[in-house]
Amino acid sequence: MNYQKKILLLIAVSTVVRLFFASLTELGADEVYYWTYALKLQWNYFDHPPIVAWLIRLTTGNLIFHNEIFIRLGAVITAAICTWLIYKLGTFIHNVQTGWYAALLYTTSLYCSFTVGANIVPDSPELVFWLASILLLIKISRLADDSPGLDKLWCLFGLTAGLCIMSKVHGVFLWFGVLLYVLIVNRNLLKHRGIYLSAVITLIIVSPIIIWNIQNNFITYKFHSSRVSMIGSGFYLWGFIKEVFGEIATNNPVNVFLLISAVILAIKGKLPVDKKEIMILLFCSLPLIITVLIIALSRETFPYWSGPAYSTLLILPAVKLATGSKSSLQNIPKVIKVATIYMLIIAVLDILVINYFPGTISAQKYGLKTGNLDLSLDSYGWKEAGEKFDSLYKSDVVKKTMPFNAPIIATNWDTGAAIEFNVSRKTRQEVIGMGDIFDLHQYYWTNKYKTPLKDGDSAYLIVPSNTFFYRTFNEVSRHFSYFEEPLVITQYRSGVLCRYVYVFRMRGYKK
Repeated sequence: MNYQKKILLLIAVSTVVRLFFASLTELGADEVYYWTYALKLQWNYFDHPPIVAWLIRLTTGNLIFHNEIFIRLGAVITAAICTWLIYKLGTFIHNVQTGWYAALLYTTSLYCSFTVGANIVPDSPELVFWLASILLLIKISRLADDSPGLDKLWCLFGLTAGLCIMSKVHGVFLWFGVLLYVLIVNRNLLKHRGIYLSAVITLIIVSPIIIWNIQNNFITYKFHSSRVSMIGSGFYLWGFIKEVFGEIATNNPVNVFLLISAVILAIKGKLPVDKKEIMILLFCSLPLIITVLIIALSRETFPYWSGPAYSTLLILPAVKLATGSKSSLQNIPKVIKVATIYMLIIAVLDILVINYFPGTISAQKYGLKTGNLDLSLDSYGWKEAGEKFDSLYKSDVVKKTMPFNAPIIATNWDTGAAIEFNVSRKTRQEVIGMGDIFDLHQYYWTNKYKTPLKDGDSAYLIVPSNTFFYRTFNEVSRHFSYFEEPLVITQYRSGVLCRYVYVFRMRGYKK
């Protein structure tokens, strides 16, 4: 079997596996939140640019198909495209065997295959445009400064880099890599009009982000800068340690070990790759990794923030493996088989924990805040809660205990999105955000499209115990004359208590 057939088979098999895993759990908090983006398409949102929303609209047939598979389908499709792109990138940089190994390493990465390959997040489309941009930069580096095809490649890069940023703002690191490359490796590019055309194209594409933030007092910038700013922050060693080990685990320890050793060899000039191409890979990747690690010294960070950078650098261990192969006919090296086993074990364990862990992982096993900080509950129990609330709501309407179409109040973005996807879709009630903008996120804006509460109105407040906070509860209750004792939906996992869902009937709204 030739390598092209192998890569197509790899894409087919990995796609089936991702679809299978995508069908095994409910949508997570982030995923349902991005689904709410798709309900009202805009040019920018509070947390992220819009492409993830457009992708969800596409794969759900304009929101006709309300199912985890269709919502996550965009992630599965983009993962297949990325596998092909990294294969082409490895083939272009060295040879077809390198492309094959790069595709295998990409597939064994938990980040690439499952975090963004079986779950719908902004990184899913971002990776397509990120890898396409890297491939274009490598092609640009091979052309002479006066080549007639240079303008076209620069314009294509401006397009893909712009779309990358419109997927997730981390895409700006592509242009940061270009700047480093131009200043350190090839300053002659500053004399060529192509790079300026490219920059203009990117700016035009990302202009909706800029315009939206100007109109909203740069609220997105203020939010994200508060998450990453080190000013006034103390030294956070534990956060740094968590980030380091999180990156290793998420990107696969085997892959990270291969990657580090290959980067060292590349810096020493011991890999059979043109120095300029190595510089492009390093300049577009290392600044993102280093930035996240520096931020982790003072702030909470997440391992997937630097995922695109690790994905790009997988090309280097692929070159090393291809160089060390005794035969071009070698299929899969043992080290990649080990990486595959790790990836599958962790993916299966993740599914088992979400669906079958007895009770909650949280230290709060009982009481008002049962399940507190248990992230596995983000993807568990919301369908059940939706069905039980639907019955409760219908009973309330029949008994005239609550008015028909009484809205549901959400005090934060993640609970609000889970309610909107699993509850209000059944009951046709509006979900209204109430509270601080940094708790509500996009719900602060979606309120504008919904019927506002009037004096004297009644509403439901749904609060899961794992996200219960007195501050947000008091913020809501002060807007009502009184509220009744909550109805409690008790949830179990594998027969053990894991969470309560509190349903409050709020009476007599007042501004």
